[in-house]
Amino acid sequence: MASPRFCTACGTPLSQGSRFCEQCGQQVEGPIPAPSRHKDFIPEMPVIIPFGTMQGGIFSQKDLVLVITTDSLIAVVPKGEVAGAINGTREKISESLDESGISGRDFWEVSASLSPGLSRAYLASRQVPADLRSQVSSIRSRFRLEQAPWLRYATMTPAEIVAENPESRHILLEDILYVRGEDLVEDQNGEDLLVVRTKDQDERYRLALGCYYPARVTLISLLEKRQQMDPSSERIISIVPACFEPGPKDFDFQYVFNLIFTDRRLILAVTPGGEDEVEQAWDRYMERLGNIAKEKGVSLEAYAAGADLDDAPWQEFHMRAIPEILDADGVNYFIPYAHLRGVAYRGGRKPKISLSFPSHIQELEANPLFAPSPLKKAQQGLQGIVSITL
Repeated sequence: MASPRFCTACGTPLSQGSRFCEQCGQQVEGPIPAPSRHKDFIPEMPVIIPFGTMQGGIFSQKDLVLVITTDSLIAVVPKGEVAGAINGTREKISESLDESGISGRDFWEVSASLSPGLSRAYLASRQVPADLRSQVSSIRSRFRLEQAPWLRYATMTPAEIVAENPESRHILLEDILYVRGEDLVEDQNGEDLLVVRTKDQDERYRLALGCYYPARVTLISLLEKRQQMDPSSERIISIVPACFEPGPKDFDFQYVFNLIFTDRRLILAVTPGGEDEVEQAWDRYMERLGNIAKEKGVSLEAYAAGADLDDAPWQEFHMRAIPEILDADGVNYFIPYAHLRGVAYRGGRKPKISLSFPSHIQELEANPLFAPSPLKKAQQGLQGIVSITL
């Protein structure tokens, strides 16, 4: 069977023998194979991510460029003249994106479709509209981004980069437990926070103009490859909903995660949708459960403990592919089972779920109605893979 063909402009599948795309009219120059996930999502190495900062002291920040290789992450503190050139380019791109209305994330996603050496900004495959492709191409050409000042690091070894400025940090990928996002912003000119959790500490980098997303996709893809994960064959074992992650001391919690136990990893994902929408759906479902329990003459706790709850809102994750779950919100992340010593549930007045790592324990507040049963299901389905205690 011949390989399927796709339009180079908009990504639409092409009919057999067609000379023009039926969607956008682009002329077809020759056979174009369907995109391979590994080729699309693990680009040529190294990947260079500009427009970052990291804490330099209590009241100071340092400019930052991330260099990602097949086995390491380097947080580069560029020299003064290089930092100046990068910041100048950042201002020009920011102005162009504001004028065009293109989001930073989409800018890098389309850039990757134009330059195979760049990282994607989404894990799931997406079609690129022809008009957006043209606008991004124009911006990249105008500012000569194929010769951007941050690309100098692509020709340097990690040792050379660190030697140029000892303030740069070199992290081996084998030491990374997981990567996640916090404080993600809607503002085009804001900075998203990338958290890289290593065996020893959190590394925290702020990235502007959507650069968080290609950094995230590259690191996730490399971590998946190191753990030999194939999302296309991955299946969900069980879902524990409404787990509250404690936040800074001035706040009650930071995120409300659903713990998605697959046969390869533990995914922490927020429920898709706006805050009010999610809350209203939860309230409607709880009201419905209460009515069913009342009709059966049992307590809500007793009914929830024995029911399958297949119609619960969080069960919709079963209908999504793993890349789509991770793409749905930039704060969603995963932990390979190889990095977990175990998962433990502790009941009582304030039930908690503990995620144990070799170096630390991460705790989430659990919902006593919905945690024990799916945790028991995960325990049975993942026996010999990860320790789960109740």
